[in-house]
Amino acid sequence: MKANWNTHTFRCGHASGTDEDYVKAAIRAGIEVLGFSDNAPFRESFPEERMDYSQLEDYRRSILGLKKKYKDEIEIHLGIEVDHYDNQVEDMIRYRKEMEYVILGQHQIEYKGMSSYQIFDENGLGYYIDHIEYACSHGLCDCIAHPDVFLWAYPKLDGSARQACARIAEIAAEYNVPLELNSGGIRFGKMEYSDGMRYPYPVRMFFHEAAKRKCIVIPGVDAHDPSDLENEVEMKQALSIVKGLKLNIVDGYNLIAEANRRKKQMRFL
Repeated sequence: MKANWNTHTFRCGHASGTDEDYVKAAIRAGIEVLGFSDNAPFRESFPEERMDYSQLEDYRRSILGLKKKYKDEIEIHLGIEVDHYDNQVEDMIRYRKEMEYVILGQHQIEYKGMSSYQIFDENGLGYYIDHIEYACSHGLCDCIAHPDVFLWAYPKLDGSARQACARIAEIAAEYNVPLELNSGGIRFGKMEYSDGMRYPYPVRMFFHEAAKRKCIVIPGVDAHDPSDLENEVEMKQALSIVKGLKLNIVDGYNLIAEANRRKKQMRFL
């Protein structure tokens, strides 16, 4: 894997290792581009889910320091992972301006409320899609992280689930926002659903719809421990799930160039 744009730090409260540990692991793994994208802080403290506002400057200083220190060994970029909520748009715009790139990981449907990991019906699917569409249509993200996470608890890959997959793929294609093939779901093992066993993500149905629309797909490790960057088994398993699909997988996609383009075009700037 040439690039990983989904890399966390201890500041989010659910990752381990030092920032430099991730850099060293990426170098050992032969990764050429390492993007840090820890969970963006909210106005209110949200421990064990995302960094605190008080940690933001340290995060910025640390990653930029490592970027300079290891410039001859690996390309490092300072990014952040956001969720879209109506009451957080101001901060999303701020991160769009200040960070080199932004990925969208919609973990919740409501601010400090319903989780994207607890979607059981069509209403939940619709709310998830609305968040994705707003962020993409307003140029607030450069990649959709674990885009199929909404199927984590969805009981069956039925027609409604397929329609949701198709709609998200349409949004990604319309706004030229890459979809991440996230190997992080493999760590949780296969789960039992009413229509059989599968990993919570990645989900083949989702990427079948992405393939039909020729969406850009980028592989992502979703590193929460430095060792994740050296774990080839999980990514191989993720790729096996989508084997045979005519996916437009672009390893080494230039996310920074696209981020710069969006910054210039954003209506808010």
